[in-house]
Amino acid sequence: MSHPVRRLAIALTAATLLAVLFAAGAPTAAAQVAPLDERIAQAQSLIRAGTRQVLEEELLLTDDEKAAFWALYDEYDAEREKIGERYIKLVGAYIRRYEAGTLTDDDADVLLDAYFDIEMDTLQLEQRYLRKFRKILPGIKVARFYQLENKIRAEVDAALALAIPLADPR
Repeated sequence: MSHPVRRLAIALTAATLLAVLFAAGAPTAAAQVAPLDERIAQAQSLIRAGTRQVLEEELLLTDDEKAAFWALYDEYDAEREKIGERYIKLVGAYIRRYEAGTLTDDDADVLLDAYFDIEMDTLQLEQRYLRKFRKILPGIKVARFYQLENKIRAEVDAALALAIPLADPR
């Protein structure tokens, strides 16, 4: 059996790339927005490819399970990507305000509310698809899928946590 930790290195590499993109700073001029957006899109693509590779190797699907799983996963991933786009925009908005020194208490309130909306939408998506995955896979494989998803998300979140500066109340 392969080792999920080795496969998660792919996701970590992509997550580190994403963290570097944000740590490098938000664009200060409209002309710089496109290159940053392109770099973010590239990092997201690497993370998605790494995730898919980990799942392909670690889910231990039978040939009969593969077609149904990947069709449902692609649907799930498309919905998850929409939520992920909102999160990336939120982080970008925070970093731009932080670096400009214009983050206010009202901004922080709006950003926190948006963050918790994103978290809730993610949880609701996962719960909705849990029922669907249970219809096509045995319970242990569904559990393994969500474990792998959580491990990958933890790697990405850890990289982002290092890159995103803490709000400065001064």
